[in-house]
Amino acid sequence: MSHKPLLPVFLITLISFMIGPVACSWAVDSAPPSPASQAPVSQGNELGLSLKQVVETTLLNNVSIAVEEFSAKIREQDITDRKSEFDPTISVELSTQERANQVSSAFASPSKARNRDHVWDLSLNQKVITGGDYEINFNNNRNKTNSNFAGLNPQYSSELLFSATQPLLKNFGIDNNKRNIYIAKNDLDISDFDFESKVIDTITDVENVYWELVFSIEDLNVKKKSLKRAQDLEKRVRAQVKVGTVAPLDILQAQSEVASREELLLQAEDLIQDNEDNLKNILNIGFDSPAGQQKVLPLDKPMIQPEKDIELDEAINKSLVNRPDYLARKTQLANENILVKYSENQVYPTLDLFGSLGLNGISGKAVSITSGSVQGTSSFGGGYDETLSTLGSRDYYEWQVGLQMSYPLGNRSAKSRLTASRLQVAQTLLDIKDLEKKIVVEVREAVRQIKTEAKRIQATSLARKLAERKLDAEEKKFEVGLSTSFNVLEFQEDLVEEQSNEIRALIDYRKSRIRLRQVMATTLDEHDIKMSKGRDNDS
Repeated sequence: MSHKPLLPVFLITLISFMIGPVACSWAVDSAPPSPASQAPVSQGNELGLSLKQVVETTLLNNVSIAVEEFSAKIREQDITDRKSEFDPTISVELSTQERANQVSSAFASPSKARNRDHVWDLSLNQKVITGGDYEINFNNNRNKTNSNFAGLNPQYSSELLFSATQPLLKNFGIDNNKRNIYIAKNDLDISDFDFESKVIDTITDVENVYWELVFSIEDLNVKKKSLKRAQDLEKRVRAQVKVGTVAPLDILQAQSEVASREELLLQAEDLIQDNEDNLKNILNIGFDSPAGQQKVLPLDKPMIQPEKDIELDEAINKSLVNRPDYLARKTQLANENILVKYSENQVYPTLDLFGSLGLNGISGKAVSITSGSVQGTSSFGGGYDETLSTLGSRDYYEWQVGLQMSYPLGNRSAKSRLTASRLQVAQTLLDIKDLEKKIVVEVREAVRQIKTEAKRIQATSLARKLAERKLDAEEKKFEVGLSTSFNVLEFQEDLVEEQSNEIRALIDYRKSRIRLRQVMATTLDEHDIKMSKGRDNDS
């Protein structure tokens, strides 16, 4: 016996490379597999798979699950993008310029003014979560001029200015200004719920396909036995024709039934291949790969396992707690309530408190200036360091504080957006109520279906046993000449039908259990699969 990998890992490696170091929004953690489920059983041209192995392989390799996981990663980056709204921004400006222009003053000396400026400015600004913003500017300039009246030439000037604005009504408040972060986090939760729904639906699909493959294989065995019975009867009819106890026409009837059952056998074999292809497709097994060339052999059998009775009210309550689509809708409602609160705030007038505080200083090369009989020299002479010293002395300053208010007459835009957001909440509430009703109906149908399928198993089992007895009795009558081959063939067909019905009832019972777990969103619990968040939850 050899152990072969079920799937090539190329696709998984490629996805991992594309994802890179980004942490997974959801991680699918299953319980440690039992020794029997650690690897598929590959022998000859058959690939043995248990249901547990099929589920684990689906989670590992299914492309639709991998694609859905990217949505959560994209949403996670949206949170970072929304948080960046409050990141500080630093700016630096370095420039030089020169200008020459005519001077209209009659006392200008000279009449052609030339100025060269060197600028080095530094600023920092940031929006704060209360809705306000601040800015710090450190501006510096060196001016060189040809004016004969410049007391400092070159002249250095510096200014340190802090300014801030804080809304008091409209756009005020932490929740209002962090609304986009809250919404982005809720969108990530919605994406997580969508991912969970996708995992549940995929597991449900692969379970159903697995049991359909089991049915088709078991049904093929029934068809083979049916064909063998018809062939045996044909031999017996030929023997009786030779001895003259039955008419030769009975041989044609027996041959016709053999051909008919061979046709049914071919259809059953084709159905097996269809179900195998469906299962391999969900498992992402390439049809040209070694595993794709093998026949899939299900290792689990459709047996009834003792399970506790289902309480309808408990099932409904559990569904409303677990259903990811229901939780996603409620999270969407939370987003819309956030927008309602923001829209209510936008109806207020704009009332902003603003203020600024600045320090300044100048220095430069002091130049003696003569005006008539008066000669003077600037007292602010010195290098650039003197400018900074003057600024730091806080002797030269400016400050401002005030209020600014504005309000659009009628304010129809803000009011209409508020009305629309409230209507959206009302609409979503109706959608949630409608979904609740749908969930209740689905759970009731699933619970009722399980009870029906359990009764079907009992009925079909009894019908199969009766068909076996009837066939056995009819064959004994045929042996003594009290029945015809036609009657025996009819009873054989009845037995085949009842055997298939019994297998179908067993499979349908398993599928009804799968359906109930799907509508209750307990599929992951059933398979010991836990969805763990892998993102940072800081605010």
